[in-house]
Amino acid sequence: MSKKRIDWVAEYELGINDIDFQHHYFLDLINRLSDELGSVDNITYQSALISELNAYARFHFISEENIMGRANYPMLDEHKRHHLELIDQLTSKEARLQMDRSETRAKDIIDFLVEWFLKHTTHEDRLFSDYLQNKG
Repeated sequence: MSKKRIDWVAEYELGINDIDFQHHYFLDLINRLSDELGSVDNITYQSALISELNAYARFHFISEENIMGRANYPMLDEHKRHHLELIDQLTSKEARLQMDRSETRAKDIIDFLVEWFLKHTTHEDRLFSDYLQNKG
């Protein structure tokens, strides 16, 4: 499986230290998953990697939503819905990989995470950053 990595660029920085720190780690997990999902032939380890990413995503989303709530972000409910959709889609893709351990299924998870990270961070999370800057 060809590895799909995302290098951190300044465009991903929101200027919110806790969120930026967590986004760095989230990106590192996606890159590690990309590196190892296709090259490590240990089903238990692959499942553990996906579980780690899924658990970290849940933690990050709660943390981010708490920051947004504290700031009275008016689009918080919509943002929460985006987070729930990601968790649902990731869980579904994880289940499909468990049933069909193909390179296509593994690539599907990586492609989904990369696309989601890029879109969500640069658009949805940027809206919150802009809100804070305009509010402050």
